[in-house]
Amino acid sequence: MLLLSWLGAIVACFGYGVASVLQSVAAKRGAEVVGLTGLTMIVKQGPYLLGLALDALAFGGNVLALQRLPLFLVQSIVAASVGVTALIASLRGAHLSRRDWLSLAVLGVGLILLSITAVPGTAARISLTRDWLILLLAVLPATVGFIGFRMKGRTSSIVMCCAAGLGFTGVAVGSRGIGADDVSWSLLFNPLLWAIMVYGAIGMGFFTVALQRDSVTLVTAITFVFEVVVPSLIGIALFGDAIAQGRLPLALAGFVLAIGGTLSLSRFAE
Repeated sequence: MLLLSWLGAIVACFGYGVASVLQSVAAKRGAEVVGLTGLTMIVKQGPYLLGLALDALAFGGNVLALQRLPLFLVQSIVAASVGVTALIASLRGAHLSRRDWLSLAVLGVGLILLSITAVPGTAARISLTRDWLILLLAVLPATVGFIGFRMKGRTSSIVMCCAAGLGFTGVAVGSRGIGADDVSWSLLFNPLLWAIMVYGAIGMGFFTVALQRDSVTLVTAITFVFEVVVPSLIGIALFGDAIAQGRLPLALAGFVLAIGGTLSLSRFAE
């Protein structure tokens, strides 16, 4: 099962990397029209639909990865999908500067350090009350997102990026928590399953509108920070995600390097 979780993380990384590019193409095509009309134009386009299909595949890999791997590791690997995008750009003829290659190397070293310091295992079980609380807290990113949607300019994009990041945080937390439950029909009534769907819709919706209103570099950078840092802290505090004894400095260094490399490469989501 541990091997499957690692394979799931790799699938998620590659799937999200390609999907982001396709969705940004669709978002820019509808950039002339703002609001709900512009959003409708985006979601009808072929690249966006293909991107959603890849997102679905990547999401399945993400959930599988979280069955046995801690949030701080999986979320860092998922955010590293921008590195995949940079490599694809290079293969298609784009010029990567010395700084870009250095960023890829930094990202790679960060992921290696996280890999050797993370302790695999299922998430600690939490109470049903906390499951419901996670679901109900979806009102927070939804409220933040709608406030940003009604705003104008770059502030609007930044606020919606925060909402999208919180939405993806909810998906990660729900996916990690549901891994501690037995697979049965009762899973359909698990609040965490519904939380994954609700948070996912919120995250994707506001991420798409933010892409339409501002540069992909800004949107992905802010979203990456939220969806890596916040779930990582929640995983340690709530689900018992652990770092190997005596390796905390290495884990912190890996975390910083992974985020730094990811942010430096975020422009390749353009």
